[in-house]
Amino acid sequence: MKFWQSSHTFDHPWSTVTQAFWRKYPNEYQTVVYGTDTIDRYVAPDGKLHSTRLIISDWNIPGFMKFFFGDTRGYAVEYSIVDPVEQTLTLKSQNINAASLFKMREDIIYKSEGQSTDLQHEAKILFSASRLFDDAAENWLVNELTVSARKGLKGMESIIDKVEIEMQSAIAAIDELSTETIKSVDSLANDAMKSIDSSISDAEKFIDDSVDSIKKTMLSSPELSHES
Repeated sequence: MKFWQSSHTFDHPWSTVTQAFWRKYPNEYQTVVYGTDTIDRYVAPDGKLHSTRLIISDWNIPGFMKFFFGDTRGYAVEYSIVDPVEQTLTLKSQNINAASLFKMREDIIYKSEGQSTDLQHEAKILFSASRLFDDAAENWLVNELTVSARKGLKGMESIIDKVEIEMQSAIAAIDELSTETIKSVDSLANDAMKSIDSSISDAEKFIDDSVDSIKKTMLSSPELSHES
């Protein structure tokens, strides 16, 4: 059995990193991953998001291992929990094909650390074919994990950049919309005030004209003239 571990700090908030995680595949750095398929997803009563996905990839195994494997495609089940309160994304995955030959269990945690995000990645690898084969195969897989992890970080960083650009564009669009809305409201308010002022002026003129007309009528009346 071999143990492998790695750590990394993303200089980005947890919310941005986790958005990038769900969009990680496909990416230009990890072309061996064919894709993912969501098997199950639900939100538990405590508010945590639980997901189960199938990860399909090309193992790209060396010649001495092809005799034992046959199919070079790898299938792994990934189970994850997103805790929005603690701001953690916890993942566990394990291969489901060739399981009688070997098992690889991965444990990954993305944890918020203020304005950055801490990544902890561990793996346990166990082959059970023969002593000579097992040792060579485990060493090969440890090296592959190291290379794959580096490519995975590059892929994540590239997707994080895309997420941030999209977020900035969305914020700019909202700001522009808000500005236009404020301008429209101000314009409507000004038009309304002008209309009100015009209506008041018209009403005052109507009242003044009516009063003048009544006064003239009253003064021209013979009865009122006699009394005067």
